[in-house]
Amino acid sequence: MKRIEQLQPLSKEHHQSLVLAQKAIKVNKSGDMNLISGLCQEIINDYPAVWKVHFQIEEDSIFQLFDLDSEVTNNTSRQKDRGITQLCEKLKQEHLTMNSYYEQMKSGDYTLLGKFGELLKQHTRTEERELFPLLDTALTSEELDNVYQTSLKYRQT
Repeated sequence: MKRIEQLQPLSKEHHQSLVLAQKAIKVNKSGDMNLISGLCQEIINDYPAVWKVHFQIEEDSIFQLFDLDSEVTNNTSRQKDRGITQLCEKLKQEHLTMNSYYEQMKSGDYTLLGKFGELLKQHTRTEERELFPLLDTALTSEELDNVYQTSLKYRQT
């Protein structure tokens, strides 16, 4: 799917998340505890620098534009974008759930690998197939540029 330039960094990471999701689902189904624990360790090592940052970029540059409690949302035409607002709220909750799965895996509970993979797969597809096409038309060029700049800024630190 062709993605506008400002959303491309996030879309590229979405490809990586789909690869990880498929791997998590496959490894979990194998039942091989060595593979499962190895992949969980890989996720634990990568999660803070890759996925937590990715989620934070989305929340700080996209979701906040559609936050019902935000003055930005309440003072603009964003009020008419209730569908996007609800979608952003759902996706934000999924970020929290994946963060919780990460914390539980970090504590040694590797039974969540399959759930983590399934949620990551569904979540990523929702963002790519539903949210991003809506953002192409709902956001101004300035807002899209801000998403892009936030992606760059968060990845440089």
